[in-house]
Amino acid sequence: MKKSILFSLLGGVAIMAVAGPAAAQTKLMLDVWIPNKHPIKTGLMDKLQSDVDSVTNGRVKILFPASKLSASSKQWEAVESGISDVAVSYTGWYRNRIKLPALAHLPFMVPSSEKASMAIWRTQNKFFDKAGEFKGMKLIAFLTHNGSHIANSKREIKTVDDFKGLKIRASAGEATEVLNLLGGNPVVTSGPKIFEYVSKGVVDGLLDGMHAPRAFKIIRFLKYVTKVPGSLGTITFAVFVNGKKWDGLSVADQKAIEGIAGDKLSAYGGRAFDSFTNGSFAEMNKEGVSIKTASPELMAQLKERLQPMRDTWVKAAAAKGVDGDAAIAYYRSQAFN
Repeated sequence: MKKSILFSLLGGVAIMAVAGPAAAQTKLMLDVWIPNKHPIKTGLMDKLQSDVDSVTNGRVKILFPASKLSASSKQWEAVESGISDVAVSYTGWYRNRIKLPALAHLPFMVPSSEKASMAIWRTQNKFFDKAGEFKGMKLIAFLTHNGSHIANSKREIKTVDDFKGLKIRASAGEATEVLNLLGGNPVVTSGPKIFEYVSKGVVDGLLDGMHAPRAFKIIRFLKYVTKVPGSLGTITFAVFVNGKKWDGLSVADQKAIEGIAGDKLSAYGGRAFDSFTNGSFAEMNKEGVSIKTASPELMAQLKERLQPMRDTWVKAAAAKGVDGDAAIAYYRSQAFN
């Protein structure tokens, strides 16, 4: 009788010993500041959540909050202070700190979201990591949208003179600089403000990836789209984890997550953006939006006006010890292969 009780107790302890490690779990909060049907959510955040759960056998869980925790422009601060643990954040909100990934934002550098996202990730690893722009964070992926074009409700863009007088919504940073160089009037807002600004006529249109008309439900307010081969730029979203949280994970879980991040996550997110944008163009065609590709004459004007942006970026890269011309050449070899 006593042996039976002893064996039962020992068995219970054994079960607890086995179950203990399996039950240990690290929960990482990823703030969602965009619409739930936006391709960043459906094509990147959801993928990261499911893949992390899978490769760590549930030991690491990505959680989404019931409502957003911080503004889109405050994701770094939220992760740094522990309000959240993981962020997908536009690097342009931190352009005084994070300058180098803006290589992808230069005009005529984006053949597709998938290729640009992979190219800037690879360029980061080869050229930019040593600059330490993401100090304090663990960078795990990049995502660009598939290139900015001009959509507006006023007129077709045939020459650079057609930009004059247009109030165009743009992201902070390079998109604003593009419009200034072309003679437009940039109005800077976060993505979630696009519908309000376009629907109320605060702006005449937007310089953005053409996923935006569909994602932010503004197709009915647009009449013209001018597509620019290679695009007028893009915006890059960095995916990063609080460094201390990352260091708290086991080496095995870190390696497992790295195995599904980087190239793989960047490419997956890019394909989702490309697919979503193709759907956006289809909807715009159906609604009668005029979609035309920039003429050779317009392209020549654009390249001449926008050349200073490349020169400025190369100079900024040199200040951080990076050969900008070499980085651009490498990026293009990855994006346009």
